[in-house]
This record gives sequence, C-alpha cells and structure tokens, in this order.
Amino acid sequence: MKIRFLAGCVLAAALLALGGCMQLHSTTIVNKDGSGTVTMKISLSQSVAEALKEMSELDPDSDQKMPDFSSIDRDEMEKAAKKHGVKITKFSKGDQDGHMILDLGMEFKDLKGLSYVMDHAMGEGGNDGMGIFDAGDGNLVLRSTQYDFPTDEDEKSVEVESEMPDTSDMDPAKMQKMMELTGKLMGAISEMDVRLEITVPGDIVSSNAPQTEGRTSIWSINSSNMMTAGQNTEPEIVFSGKGLKIKPQTD
Repeated sequence: MKIRFLAGCVLAAALLALGGCMQLHSTTIVNKDGSGTVTMKISLSQSVAEALKEMSELDPDSDQKMPDFSSIDRDEMEKAAKKHGVKITKFSKGDQDGHMILDLGMEFKDLKGLSYVMDHAMGEGGNDGMGIFDAGDGNLVLRSTQYDFPTDEDEKSVEVESEMPDTSDMDPAKMQKMMELTGKLMGAISEMDVRLEITVPGDIVSSNAPQTEGRTSIWSINSSNMMTAGQNTEPEIVFSGKGLKIKPQTD
C-alpha cells in the first residue's frame, strides 16, 4: 500500500501503512467558494519512528522505503504552498511524552492546490488528491481524483511503500533483526486513533463516511475496526450546490 496524503482525508492510508502506530486528527472545512481550511495533528511514538528508521538502514537499496516522519519540512511545504494558493497558518513539530508531534494548519483557495501541497510536500508525489465535481441535479460531489501536476526538480517527491523490504537476499542476522522490528510495529497497533472530518458548504445528499453530523462527514479508525474502516477512507460526498460559488472541476 502506498502512503497517500489526500487532502482532507489525509493520512488514513498512511496510518494503516504504519501498522496502526500513529494518532491522527484532521479537520477540513470547505467554504461556499471552494476555498477552505485544514487543521491536522499527527502523533508517532519515538520507538516506532526508530524501528522504521532501522528498517530502512537494514535495506538501504530497496525501492520500498519506510516513511520518515522527520522529513516533513516547513520550508518545503511553504515553497509548494506559495505556488498553489495555499497558506501555512500553523506548523509545529516536536517531542511530547515519547511521541513525535506535528501540528499543522493551512488555508487554501481550492482543493487542487491543497492536494498538491499535501501530496508533494508530505506524501508520495503520486498526483493523488481531492476535487469538487458536478454530480448532476444541481448537486456537487467532493471525491478523490488524479491530477497531472507539473514536476519541479527543486521540489521533493518521495515514493513511499508500506510493505516490508524483500528479505530474500538478506543474511540471517539481518533477517532476524527485520522480524524483530516488524514485531515491534505490530505490537504498537493499539495506539491507532484516527478521526477525519470533512465539512462541505451545502446540505449532504449522500456520503460514504460511516458517520455524518449536519454537513460534516466523519471517519473514525482504531485498532478494533482498522481492517474494515480503512477500506473506505477516500471520500465521496454528494452535496447541494444551491447558493454556492464553486466552479466544478472536470476530469
């Protein structure tokens, strides 16, 4: 599974890829003109971060790279944001009670710009994102989409994979260490705590979220429901376009 930082629904797949070793609370609010705000708080235990780093060091030539929490950089995000109508309103990264914490806030002009920043500055650079499209009958739909973002040699695009490195050519000692690290990650699965919220500017007609409150769609994922809830984390929210000033995107 590739780690995807989808705007608004961001990081659910990333969290699952880490084996449930993370906490994430994310709130996306879309305004009547398609602009909006995102707030996000991510927490990753130091022990898990160290295990992931050790895994990468055991197989440095592998195409399947372990995620590096520390690589999320404000300067890189600011560079991407400036070009795509996004403003970083909050960026705080540090340690607290044995966990690495990222507290992030952004304002965006449209979901395409936000998708670029989230995917290229924080994610895999795979052009994944969200957009708002015409759903017919005067309705709009907020859903996942693929963009064709321009490449920039000065901007980072990191390919991240969740599968364990190929151990077929490893010596027994390295293989044993890899198994120990995998066990450590699986042992941290009880830490999983995800809450993703997306609020749209019109009345909801339908939503694939397990829970809705007014115009807000909510996904809650933890160790007890991760195998089922994690399969439906890419949003599809149909809502009324009445009185809105949003120009629908086209594929």
